[in-house]
Amino acid sequence: MKILMVHKFYYIEGGAERYYFNLCELLQRHGHEVIPFAMHHPRNEATPYSDFFVDYFEPDRELARLGVINGLRAAARVIYNRQAQQRIELLIDAVRPDIAHVHGVYHHLSPSVLFSLKRKKLPVIFTLHEYKILCPDYLFLDRHGRVCERCAGAHFWHATAGRCFRQSLPASALVSAESYVHRFLRTYRRQVDLYLSPSRFLRDKMIQYGYPQEQVAWLPYTIPIDHYEPCYENDGYCVYVGRLSHEKGIAELVRAMKHLPDIRLKVIGTGRLEEALKTFVHENGMENVEFSGYQSGASLREIVKRAMFVVVPSVVYDNSPLSIYEALAHGKAVLGANIGGIPELIDEERDGLLFTAGDEESLVAAMRRMMAAAPRWPEMGRHGRDKAVTLFGPEAHLQRIESIYRKFM
Repeated sequence: MKILMVHKFYYIEGGAERYYFNLCELLQRHGHEVIPFAMHHPRNEATPYSDFFVDYFEPDRELARLGVINGLRAAARVIYNRQAQQRIELLIDAVRPDIAHVHGVYHHLSPSVLFSLKRKKLPVIFTLHEYKILCPDYLFLDRHGRVCERCAGAHFWHATAGRCFRQSLPASALVSAESYVHRFLRTYRRQVDLYLSPSRFLRDKMIQYGYPQEQVAWLPYTIPIDHYEPCYENDGYCVYVGRLSHEKGIAELVRAMKHLPDIRLKVIGTGRLEEALKTFVHENGMENVEFSGYQSGASLREIVKRAMFVVVPSVVYDNSPLSIYEALAHGKAVLGANIGGIPELIDEERDGLLFTAGDEESLVAAMRRMMAAAPRWPEMGRHGRDKAVTLFGPEAHLQRIESIYRKFM
């Protein structure tokens, strides 16, 4: 079948893109034709369909440029991008796909493309990678970094009053307006046939916020399991993999390590907290924390494979972190925050441990519990590997996604 795969980025930016490319490769390997639609960007992968892509657009930069007219044009493009509509309709006419699978459209493509897909009578499947449909700020966080659901019931003005988005009043007003416009247009209710949620937690949130149960299905991500060699030995360190930003709980983890001088931590990733964290480690004479910067591919897999265990300390409703999928696939126990979709990926005492999100004392105690469980790490790792093969393996995912496509064609 021909699948139109819609996502704003056609390069690896984060977990959503990794799943997007994993899925595209899986479908193509099994004889399906995948047609991408995205935004032009210097980092894009090569594709013969790039002539149809939307012009490069960086909302933050455009909105910051001087001039009321330019700012209004940029805001209009964020809310309803007519160029994206025109380009995707030209692509549909050229390739005649059977179905559309949408991922991220917000701000760069805008939800306007959903109207074009339905106008062209395409079934629309939409994978939820975050909470944008329910929360103007994507993350259910206020500007102070606290979990917040004040916008529940379509009270999106709270995002403006609280300056939730980028801690900016204009930016927050824009995303609030965007949410109101698409609620008025019933964009997400009427233009999507089925939502796929990688976590049960997000599925439950969609239903709690009024979406019909039959419109939201649970489908975990998939990873190429064969790329992740299980290893039940270690080189004496635990590892964090992810952005160095507040919502990921990395500050809490680094602070906790001050009380755990006998445990080594490798921090993999970059982000806006990097310099502050390095300063904290230096000023406190912490020799047990090592910053290894951005890693990917084989080098990242080797670091994770040789770890004692993986720590996922998020303080936000993390949806379905690929870092947990990959840790389990490598046969590593996971120490995770009890928040969002994280606990449904970890079977307590069987393949990992949980602690209270954002609670430094709970994290320190859990780290000590995990170290005390060292004799059981190989057993926990094997349980985790078996789970990864069963839940995240590509063959099972392919069968499920093909059956979903066929149901709506």
